Amino acid sequence: MLHPTVRLIVWSALAVLVQWLPLGALSLICVAALAAAVWLAPARLAQLLKRTRWLMLALMLIFALATPGMYLLPALGGISPTEEGMWLGFEHLLRLLFVLSSLAALLHLTGPEGLVAGLHGLIWPLSWAGLDRRRMALRLMLVLHYAEQAPPGRHWREWLQGAAESGEPRRFVLQVAPLHAIDFAVLAGLTFSAAALIGSQS
Repeated sequence: MLHPTVRLIVWSALAVLVQWLPLGALSLICVAALAAAVWLAPARLAQLLKRTRWLMLALMLIFALATPGMYLLPALGGISPTEEGMWLGFEHLLRLLFVLSSLAALLHLTGPEGLVAGLHGLIWPLSWAGLDRRRMALRLMLVLHYAEQAPPGRHWREWLQGAAESGEPRRFVLQVAPLHAIDFAVLAGLTFSAAALIGSQS
């Protein structure tokens, strides 16, 4: 299993690199990500899709109505969606679906503790500026813990106050593991792949 920091780096890189993929390759990778998310984390994927449904609709409408091209409904004139706009909106919708589905799979495979450990590794350069990244990571772990334990619809101030009033001691352990050979191999492969993809587009 990859180090949590490497998982976050790979996911972030894929979310950026997917912007350069042509429609055919984009469709394939989006279907693969959706299938993985449905298999691994269907509930989390459904929650992410529900929360972004209006964003998806707005995305399609903006591109369909604001992109010049051939009118699909000529009788409507300037307020008609265009064929080019529909295709462009569909392409951006696939990119958004890939990001959401891959995020659902990442959160399922990594978990809150792994996510915090990954962010702890990502902010390592900030320690040169005097930032206590261990303290920041533990605070994030505390927030994630109470966010998961809080009943739905409860305000964050209420569950923090409730936790303080309970007086129960809580111990959080930040699990920090070193990178292994497979992690360095994946990072090297990702770097070369990104360079090749960007070079082919220039």
